[in-house]
Amino acid sequence: MRTHLQGTFLLIVLLLVFWGMLNWAVPILDNAVFGDDGAIVARAPLEVDDPADPERGLEEDRPLDGNEVADLQGALTQLGYSPGPIDGIMGELTRQAIDEAKADVGLAEASDRKLLETLQAALEALSSASDPNSASDPDAPGP
Repeated sequence: MRTHLQGTFLLIVLLLVFWGMLNWAVPILDNAVFGDDGAIVARAPLEVDDPADPERGLEEDRPLDGNEVADLQGALTQLGYSPGPIDGIMGELTRQAIDEAKADVGLAEASDRKLLETLQAALEALSSASDPNSASDPDAPGP
């Protein structure tokens, strides 16, 4: 009797494993393309599948990485916003500061990447305007 119970238990476990594998494989096979002979046909990825391709104009849609978030936090802090600590983590305070800055700059529908580029350009313009030597002749002697 014990052998029958063990066999039944093993059969149930194998059926559950098979069920799990089917649940995993069915969504993949639903999107697969089958050839005339029933074999799965490999297909090249679509050209729009590469979000980092700047030639396609999709670079702006890519989320900011940790270093870029830290750069954005620093720029926001320099311009008087409160993004919290400059730690490269997109937290609630950082998101609030980004939303405020987008509203102030007029980029409400723009991506975070576009805001970062705009704020960096503004900070560069401010630093060059406040430094009289940067706008003058680069060969001129300093103070």
